[in-house]
Amino acid sequence: MSVDPVRIVVPGILLTGKWTTGKVKDFKPLAPGWILVVALLLISGVWLASRWARSVELDALTATGEERLTLYAGTLRGALDRYAYLPYVLARNAQVQQMLMQGSSSPQVNRYLEELNREAGCESLYVMNILGDTLASSNWRESSSFIGRNYAFRPYFTEAMQGRQGRFFAIGVTTGQPGFFMSHPVRRDGRFLGVAVVKVDLDPLQDDWREGGETVLVSDANGVLFLSSRSDWKYTTLAPLSAEQRQRIRAGRQYGNQPLRLSPLQTIEVLGENLRIVRADGERYLLVSRPLPGFDWTLMHLASLAPVRERSQAVATIGTVLVLLLFACGMYMRERRQKQLSRRKAGEAEAIKAINLRLQEEIEERRRTERALRDAQAELVQSSKLAALGQMSAGIVHELNQPIAAMRTYAASGRLLLDRHEEEQLRETFAAITRITEHMASVTAQLKIFAHKAPLQRERVAIQACLDEALALTAPLFSEAGVELVRELPDQEVIISGGSGRLRQVLVNLIRNGIDAMRDSEPKALRIRVTVEGQEVEIEVRDSGTGIAEQDLDELFNPFFTTKEVGKGLGLGLSISYRIVTDLGGTIRAMNNPDRGARFIVRLPLLNGQSGGEKR
Repeated sequence: MSVDPVRIVVPGILLTGKWTTGKVKDFKPLAPGWILVVALLLISGVWLASRWARSVELDALTATGEERLTLYAGTLRGALDRYAYLPYVLARNAQVQQMLMQGSSSPQVNRYLEELNREAGCESLYVMNILGDTLASSNWRESSSFIGRNYAFRPYFTEAMQGRQGRFFAIGVTTGQPGFFMSHPVRRDGRFLGVAVVKVDLDPLQDDWREGGETVLVSDANGVLFLSSRSDWKYTTLAPLSAEQRQRIRAGRQYGNQPLRLSPLQTIEVLGENLRIVRADGERYLLVSRPLPGFDWTLMHLASLAPVRERSQAVATIGTVLVLLLFACGMYMRERRQKQLSRRKAGEAEAIKAINLRLQEEIEERRRTERALRDAQAELVQSSKLAALGQMSAGIVHELNQPIAAMRTYAASGRLLLDRHEEEQLRETFAAITRITEHMASVTAQLKIFAHKAPLQRERVAIQACLDEALALTAPLFSEAGVELVRELPDQEVIISGGSGRLRQVLVNLIRNGIDAMRDSEPKALRIRVTVEGQEVEIEVRDSGTGIAEQDLDELFNPFFTTKEVGKGLGLGLSISYRIVTDLGGTIRAMNNPDRGARFIVRLPLLNGQSGGEKR
């Protein structure tokens, strides 16, 4: 029996022949010219493999750097936001305002600042008059007290004088200690009285970076590295400073007597807008950077390229060794066949056996690779779960951190008011604490609703009655934001089957979102229209706000997605509303208006095919 000719590849040799009754004959060795071609191809393959290994390792290192930047940006912003409310609290304090109006230091205010600073855990608190002279300070007992010092040259004082909240990192003129300054103007009856300031120490944050073994840098708008896990790189510049920049830094006395020498970081290769390879102290690093939103700062993470270089060299070395082995085996086999023509068939059988063994090894290697890929996929799934848990935890922390701090401040103020027997202001303080606890309860209630699917109890629900209740709950928001309400409802009562409380929650969420979207818009008008179409009722909530970004339309109903600022919401309202509407057998969708603003449309089935009447 005979079959078609076959081709068998042996390292360095190409054999051709014909199978006849299980035997191979008439093999011819590969010509020397073809051997050279194969050698060049193998060498090119080794080079491409090393380049591919370098690219893969760089991509992995970049992804790790992006994850680290996200983590460090969150910790840095959290460290600053933790004390952001203190200047505002001081600016609203009646004792502080009275002291500034009198124009002289007050021992009582000094003790209040000292106690508040001890409770808050910041570095210092102080109050300046309109000339920049410090009248009260939390460190009034220390030899380096700020009282009597003038800081009118600081940019945070200038910004507060202009009615804005000041933010500024600098080395302290009095203490010589660096810190982040946040200020707020103090006004009373429209009159500017002075500036309240909090100083935050960021050295513990840098110590955490350093102990973690990471190289993390933060530069300001002038390219000065003012935060660094490498102390020897601190207060160096990424590029030479111009005369104008140095003059601006000296005017604000931002970095004291620091020489601001050039950083040892030298750019070797630019890989992208925020990605480049740099060299410092004889070693190469991958630098991943990212602007910090809300600040004119740039956050940077450096990772050594030694693992990338070692991986590339290892692949090149292994490939070279394999190529040499292949050539050695090929030449050995070729020479041996020339010397042992009489035992050619036996040698060919051994070669075929070696090929089969190699194929079996490759099959086993592929199986091991598949198992490794499955393990990697499982790890990626676990990482995604941890990322979602971290996102949820960050949202809860941002939602509850400031209310807890505000409650602590109100409690301290309440003790002072109780000692003074100022009952009216004490009632207002307790009322503020009550509102804060209600807000915290609403946050935990949203999480409970999101995590637990309660059984749906069917009942007759009147759309108009639910809407009236929702509007009654949100009435203060209309008056506070100055929003005009326009209603278009049928005269005949519209009935659906469901739960009134769940439908009311959907309406409250949509109304609150509409009002929040019009905070910075004019005019402000919220239109609610209820129409009956066939066997369904359509509820439309339309606002005149700024609308929804196109890239966010598909993400609105996902849990923990929000376009609001950090701390203003968990991103569960629309997700919960979507679940409720779906449980009621309806649909909810969002779209932008043709002119301006956005609208949400909820469609629900009527009870027993009821139809509607005229609008009112």
